[in-house]
Amino acid sequence: MTSGDLQLVIRNARISTGDHALHTIAVRGGRIVALASRDEDLGPAETILDAEGRWVIPGAIDTHSHINQRAPEFEHLPGLGQGDNFAVESRGALAGGCTTALNYVEFGPPSLLESYRSGLATAAGQSMMNVLFHGCLMTMDQVGEIPRAVAEGVRTFKIFMPYRGEEARNLGGIGSLDHAQMRIAFAEIARHGGHALVHAEDGDIVDHCMAHEAALGLDSLAGWERSRPTIAEGDAAWTAMYLAEEAGCPVSIVHVSSLEAIRARRAVGYPGAALESCVHYMLLTTASDIGPEGKVAPPLRDPGLAEQITTAVLAGEIDFFGSDHNVWPSAAKQDWESAKPGLPGIGLMLPLLLSHLVYGRGMSMERAVELTSRNAAVRFGLPGKGIVAVGADADLVILDEGERAIRTDELHSAVDYSPYEGMTLRAWPYATVCGGNLVYQDGKFPNPDSHGEMLNLRFAGAG
Repeated sequence: MTSGDLQLVIRNARISTGDHALHTIAVRGGRIVALASRDEDLGPAETILDAEGRWVIPGAIDTHSHINQRAPEFEHLPGLGQGDNFAVESRGALAGGCTTALNYVEFGPPSLLESYRSGLATAAGQSMMNVLFHGCLMTMDQVGEIPRAVAEGVRTFKIFMPYRGEEARNLGGIGSLDHAQMRIAFAEIARHGGHALVHAEDGDIVDHCMAHEAALGLDSLAGWERSRPTIAEGDAAWTAMYLAEEAGCPVSIVHVSSLEAIRARRAVGYPGAALESCVHYMLLTTASDIGPEGKVAPPLRDPGLAEQITTAVLAGEIDFFGSDHNVWPSAAKQDWESAKPGLPGIGLMLPLLLSHLVYGRGMSMERAVELTSRNAAVRFGLPGKGIVAVGADADLVILDEGERAIRTDELHSAVDYSPYEGMTLRAWPYATVCGGNLVYQDGKFPNPDSHGEMLNLRFAGAG
């Protein structure tokens, strides 16, 4: 490609609900450089795609993934080791229209910086998609690492509230901060211009309810739900938002599973608080026929509450979505006592949300784009993403429409099951573009050596 040639041209693209006009999108150097009418010739390009009137929307930003959070006993399986997990899971994400993962650092290492540096190097060498790493704060030593982490490009820090004892060890060494420690952490995050993320379930309530259900013999999704009731989420969300407001710290309550967190935000009234949810809290419930494979924290709720979450999303109560993608194989989900909590889903987040909300409930495509990319881009300091406009990053998805059943073996993931197996999609990616490169098209990966951007490096040295 010469300096004057375009990297990519997408013709006959539908980009707005407001009209049915088709456009030509031109890309150079990983950015959109022109939007023109369908008939305008913008010159030669390295790659030309004809969208044929299909929707072209921004690539999804998954605000919550756990790629490379591995289980040692399964690292010998293809795609589940440190040497290939990012490579495989990023392909699956791109096949599902997700071009950017806001991914958590590995939980195990005692040092936040060690975990971040290791994860960054691994992702840079393997990932076909863009990655922004969230840090995690599980000890006061890690809180003390915040200034150096910010200097190296980390801007977001997760705090856990519920995990203790054996449950924490089973998840690779998760640790929770108590309220006094969380207050200190919020102040330190705010001091350095960061943003807090909170897993909001009250540990005391969870411990009490889990002990009660265990004594009865935990053996169902309904029992697992009772062991982590919605009141635990509401109590913890209220506390986290209150303490964050007192510290002047922006805070996002992650993977919201109930109306209690929504009510807590209304009650606290802190404008610096945001809510993230996951598609599984709308589409999977305690009535789903998936057994221990459906174990996740917070848990799946009853069908009535899942419908209420959908209603809340349509009413604008949720700001953005994450998949909470975990890479545990089915072998890690065999019985209720030992099953690792967490579900796969990064490659299905966008198509499931579009199918459910746009094609099923009448949400506009513009609003769906806000939930799947634009709001997250604004919240997490990525202004070039989540929009189809001149100057924006060329992370784009061309959608197919119709009906298509979900099959695990078509998801391009190392995880050997899907809780959504057999569900019907009404929209899914035909092609995905990341950084101006065509990385997925109709079941194939035409540029397998393409690498995504490590987005933390945009912030390194700026704090």
